[in-house]
Amino acid sequence: MSVPSVAIAKDRLKTLLMSDRIQCTPDMTERLSKDLYQVIAKYMELDPEKVTIEITRNDIHIKYTGENH
Repeated sequence: MSVPSVAIAKDRLKTLLMSDRIQCTPDMTERLSKDLYQVIAKYMELDPEKVTIEITRNDIHIKYTGENH
């Protein structure tokens, strides 16, 4: 599946703005997202391509687009 370059640019800008708002580097945000995924994966079987973790200044949103069991 190919992602248009506009969508990639939008995601990069969103990540940059988000990291600025929560005052942490994109690397720190990425590590936090990976850690959250690993903790959830300890308790349920997940497909990494179907998990979205979004960290904002006020919230952490975790979305799984997989099948309900």
